[in-house]
Amino acid sequence: MKTKKGISPLIATVLLIVLSVALAAMVMTWVLDLTRGATDEANRNIEQQQKCSALDFEITNTDCSTGEITVQSNSNMDIANVTVRVYKGTDITVVNGGGISAFANAHYTADLAGASKVDAIAFVKSSSGGSIPCKDAVQEYATDCA
Repeated sequence: MKTKKGISPLIATVLLIVLSVALAAMVMTWVLDLTRGATDEANRNIEQQQKCSALDFEITNTDCSTGEITVQSNSNMDIANVTVRVYKGTDITVVNGGGISAFANAHYTADLAGASKVDAIAFVKSSSGGSIPCKDAVQEYATDCA
């Protein structure tokens, strides 16, 4: 009988240790995933700021008769693609265009009749292969296509 009384506290101690180790492993995995996600997000934001701050482009011309919008890259960075927005009163028309090589021009076509303003948002390639929108680098151009 004396041997049976000693086994029960031993089993309880082993179960408590196993439970504590399992719980610690789960918490550690959760914390590592949380930290990794925050670090990845911070790295993406830093990459976006670096690439977008080095970007230099402008809308150089709009031709009301042909609807051609000329966007010029003034930096040694390729632009992955450009989104051009044409403002006609309260209406906005969006034109998604292709990319622009470094120090090159690109021409986009849109209906400019009645347009008062045109702006462009550039996207650059990220290191992971995706596109990063440079929302702070929006270029505007006033037109008189009334």
